[in-house]
Amino acid sequence: MAHDLEFGFRPSALDLTIGPITIETLDGLDEHVTDVEQSDQLYKEWIYAPNGARIFSLPKTHIIRHVEDVELRHLQFHVWSLGFFTGQRLSATEAGFLDVTPLKPGKLNDFVLLGDSLSKAVQLAEAYWQNNVHKQQLARFEAAVHALFLAQNPRLLQFEGFIFLYTALDACFAIMKDMLPGSPSNHQQRTRWMCDHYSVPLPEWADPDGGAEIAALRNPTIHEGLYMGEPLGFAIEGRGSNRNLNLQMQAVVCRLLVAIIGGAETDYVKSAVTSRQNIGLRLP
Repeated sequence: MAHDLEFGFRPSALDLTIGPITIETLDGLDEHVTDVEQSDQLYKEWIYAPNGARIFSLPKTHIIRHVEDVELRHLQFHVWSLGFFTGQRLSATEAGFLDVTPLKPGKLNDFVLLGDSLSKAVQLAEAYWQNNVHKQQLARFEAAVHALFLAQNPRLLQFEGFIFLYTALDACFAIMKDMLPGSPSNHQQRTRWMCDHYSVPLPEWADPDGGAEIAALRNPTIHEGLYMGEPLGFAIEGRGSNRNLNLQMQAVVCRLLVAIIGGAETDYVKSAVTSRQNIGLRLP
């Protein structure tokens, strides 16, 4: 059982109490930020693993507390949710970062929290935990967030990001399949089914009437090592068009995760997934 958990890396103060949850900034934040900003692992506001390694650590900058002695994974779930809503990978483990992570918040989602939405996000995470404490949904939510974040590594090839994002979509589908009746069995229908349920605008690449393009891309990519008809990494989707498939897939995943955890009625969830701009999110 646990009462508190240190985590990081967040380069700015965050202090709030919401219901049974308190988040506080640890001493020494300015020194930690200075050290990270001067690190030779930092390049264009992304922090990379040291040479010869893939897993790395960053300083713990904050602590999360619960009024009760709760399971450690309860607090860890809050750290995952907080990372998603702030758009930055956060970790409570000794070496919790894989390959690369952004220095600043807001890099790994496509929304800007409005008003007191960060406090509301903590409330939603606590309610989601309580409603799903004995279910696989909690791990699936974390897995979807992790895959979404991994997909945005600046050094990935397009097909690598696509695979991570499709994995995130599949994790969202697994969550919703256990929540709702009538889920489709084939990949061609899955994204439309999820988008229709939460009124997320359906992108053309997920429309079964047009061939469900991402499903058609997925099968040869996963099962045959072919992306866009070529060996992995030898072709790029969308060349010559104004569409960024991976960016739009990120937008769909973000909207689905916000909806799943309790923000389904927000304007953000129903906003277009084709915009390249961050969109305001005001949680209920």
